[in-house]
Amino acid sequence: IIMANIDNKCADLDIQDYHKDTKDTFGLLFDKQKELQSRLGFNFDGWTIKEIADFWMVNKHAMSDELNEMFDALGGINDGIGNAGWKYWKKDNAKTPEMKIEDLSKEDKLELFYEWIDGLHFYMNFAISIGMTSKDIVNLYMAKNAENHDRQERGY
Repeated sequence: IIMANIDNKCADLDIQDYHKDTKDTFGLLFDKQKELQSRLGFNFDGWTIKEIADFWMVNKHAMSDELNEMFDALGGINDGIGNAGWKYWKKDNAKTPEMKIEDLSKEDKLELFYEWIDGLHFYMNFAISIGMTSKDIVNLYMAKNAENHDRQERGY
């Protein structure tokens, strides 16, 4: 099974434990993504709504592409059933009711995780482009998450 982008596999990347060096791991991720966008020439200060919307359209398409790649990786790209994980018309789809993520090879699970990470890059661009900070995201998330729990208690 061949993915759409066979030229950018990430299985051999050096994975380090960044949790040991920082308490604000999400801030580290967010700042790295902001730095990457700056390196690519994106400075969002003073952007018009039209410029942001155009930027979002590209990122929405990129996220959709990454989601499609994630679906293909769900079945295991190298050692699994690939896109038969979601293509019900393929013979190997019959294996999915018994398959679990834990059944994927280490390499296939890593590829799946990297597809999710690719999507996260583009998703963070939405927040960066409108001036959100990592602290905004964490604080607003926690407030909204508490409200969501409260809504469940209220029978929402």
